[in-house]
Amino acid sequence: MQRPVSAALAIALPLSYLLWLSGAVSFPLALGGMLVLAFVVMGAGSLCLRAAGAGESPLAAAWVAGIFSSALAVYALVSLLHVRAAAGFFIWALSVLACRIAWRPRETVPVKLDARDLLGLALCAAATVAWCHEVAEVPQVLARERLLPAWIDYFIHGGVISQFGDPRAARQSIYLADFPIPFYHYASYMLPAAFAGALDLPGLPLATSMWLPVGFLTMCAGAYALGAALRGPAAGVAAVAALSLLPDPSNYGLRNGFLSFHWHVLALPGNTYAIGVILLAVALLQRWRDAGSPRLVAAALCLAAGSALFRVHLFAVGFPAVVAAAALQLRTVKAHRPLFVSAALVAFALFVAGFYAATDSVPALELFLPAIHELQEPTAYTGWYPALIETYGRAVAVPAGLLLMFVACLGIFAVLYPASVWIASRARALDAVGLAPLWMSVSYLLLMLAAPTMHWDSTELTVRPFVLVYAVVAAWTAASLAAWLAERFPSRAWLAMLLMSCVGLLLIWPQTGKLGLLPKFQWGWRFYPHQVQPGVPEAATFLRRASAPGDVLAVEGLPLSWAPTDLGIQLTSMSGVPSYLAYAAAQVADPGERRNAAVQRHGQLARVAQAPDRAAALAELRKLGISWYVVAGEHGPSWDSMRRHAAFTAGRIAVYGTREP
Repeated sequence: MQRPVSAALAIALPLSYLLWLSGAVSFPLALGGMLVLAFVVMGAGSLCLRAAGAGESPLAAAWVAGIFSSALAVYALVSLLHVRAAAGFFIWALSVLACRIAWRPRETVPVKLDARDLLGLALCAAATVAWCHEVAEVPQVLARERLLPAWIDYFIHGGVISQFGDPRAARQSIYLADFPIPFYHYASYMLPAAFAGALDLPGLPLATSMWLPVGFLTMCAGAYALGAALRGPAAGVAAVAALSLLPDPSNYGLRNGFLSFHWHVLALPGNTYAIGVILLAVALLQRWRDAGSPRLVAAALCLAAGSALFRVHLFAVGFPAVVAAAALQLRTVKAHRPLFVSAALVAFALFVAGFYAATDSVPALELFLPAIHELQEPTAYTGWYPALIETYGRAVAVPAGLLLMFVACLGIFAVLYPASVWIASRARALDAVGLAPLWMSVSYLLLMLAAPTMHWDSTELTVRPFVLVYAVVAAWTAASLAAWLAERFPSRAWLAMLLMSCVGLLLIWPQTGKLGLLPKFQWGWRFYPHQVQPGVPEAATFLRRASAPGDVLAVEGLPLSWAPTDLGIQLTSMSGVPSYLAYAAAQVADPGERRNAAVQRHGQLARVAQAPDRAAALAELRKLGISWYVVAGEHGPSWDSMRRHAAFTAGRIAVYGTREP
């Protein structure tokens, strides 16, 4: 019991501080919530690792395993029982407590607390505070200045968190009320959603100030677990430092800003959960290689497979790589390696051919290379790729473009990783598991060669998974080099690594916003920062205060065409009240019933806007089940242009209630 309690205390304080920075909750309440989260997660993780035969794993591994199991359990309970995330979390917490009580009599030799592992976990938490504190403050800035100084998608993510957790949002899809929620990789949203009701918070502050920090901590903890599995605590600290202290390759070398590791993990926090989970999977493979227990490899495969519910883009690279590393380690496969590799490649080719034959998908390969090498200015290699095509043709330019991808994503690790492999091979024979970063790179290459274009975006599956490749290569390389140093200075390596990391955190703390939060590609400034209309924060506060479970809001005049955000998304994210129609781009992208429903609702709201008088408009809104009607502009709707009958007005926003007087 000592290990989970100590770890929970070390984790809860920094996480509660970041949640408190949102300005939406008091520090004592934030601390209480994060203590509950940390106790449940660490307890669940410890149980999972013992079941996998890895009970001696460091505390960081228990945190990742606990996040994985807890998020998936809550997701399953929410989906199967149709309950709020808080209820699912409560059921899961009781289950974890019951299992711990039942397990205790069987504990013959308790696992002792290792102070080095506890300090390693504390380093992960400190790195989380350093990188996440600016995003955690976003809700305060938004309320004060009407400015969202974070990637614009946080509005969307906030609504999704409310969808699963806010009692006001019990109307299925948050952006298309009363329509079924589409299947998606929602697992990472579950734990923040579990606290929406308990802390009485809308989705946006939970997205910026809990969802991101918990994920970033999970990523760092996965890196520590991998390093520790490779060569002990010193290597674990080095792996964390590689991901949290070294500027990513967008700051040097080819300087492609869209291939910024830190920008991607801060702007798209679902990445951090999947990275942490797959790093732990690789760590368990390392332990399986040493111990030979089949439970360890089974656990690694389960983690890699489950990553699909956290971030399917990373699963597409991570799962095949983990399977390959495990399979190539088996004695039977080793004896017939060429045969098995050939069979795997043939199966992959048949799958790809079948996929394109059965769908009207367009291959992304020759579309994404110009997009990534020509449209992400400013870079340090402007004009290289077009010049390659013009001079040598596609036969040379496409392979060169793929090579440039690896150079731009990995930076210095494109050199250090081969060097670390050479050093490791001199000390011991390398096996399939020891080459896990190589399999990640091969898996990513195959994905780039075969992936289709998704929703007219050729970079969806071809670019976004690079963060996993960078994380695995960087963590493995740093851990291996640290282990090599530790063999020469065994008594000082861990302490030296820890002290250097602490100094590094102090130095990088003021720079994290510049290194990760700000877009380094020109088109990114269209979506960062975003200024909302006058009155939006006040209207969201009013809607949250005045709404009851079952209420739905609608916004006049939302376009059906693509837009990075809209007033419906913003109000839903900031209030927790579901929208009758919002985020139209996602709705109309589905060619089925969802698109039809969105188009129909758009027409219905257009008729409300054109109603002859207020009574007719309100009657139509009541018929549609809409509780709140929001109009943006200097004037009200055509049937109340002076906004005299609005329930609330602020700035450019007027809110009309439809309940009978």
